[in-house]
Amino acid sequence: MWRFTRLRLAQAIEGLTDAQLNWRMFTKAHSIVEYLYHVAGGELYWAHHLGGWQPADAFEAGVLACITDSFLNEKPFPMPDAACNAESVARALELAYVQFAPLIESPTAEQLNKPARSPIGDAITGREGLIRAAQHGAYHTGQIWLMRMHPEFPNS
Repeated sequence: MWRFTRLRLAQAIEGLTDAQLNWRMFTKAHSIVEYLYHVAGGELYWAHHLGGWQPADAFEAGVLACITDSFLNEKPFPMPDAACNAESVARALELAYVQFAPLIESPTAEQLNKPARSPIGDAITGREGLIRAAQHGAYHTGQIWLMRMHPEFPNS
């Protein structure tokens, strides 16, 4: 499911311009680029909590914070405007893919049974976290497709 979702996500954003990635349906709505960082942040969240991954720099720490900041709390979106472009978000999605793929494809029994806290705050196991992570990207991919069908979505 996760691999299929990642394929559909790539199809949903293929060829989009930076203007399209940053378009908002209304004031305070999330943009596509913010959804993409949020998806990457979710995968890195589980890579961090179940796989031991640590951010190597401010960019990676910012991507990790995207799972919660401006989505699940009142903090501002953590990525600077200069990083809200196709190139930077592709970097974030690739980082998340590389770190998360081994975890979701071949988790250990210890990782699956590890007590964890989800980004929304409830106590779950690693298994439940991986299931949620596999579904999470699909949810936001659907939102991206809907945004692209909006009559005011920019042509380029």
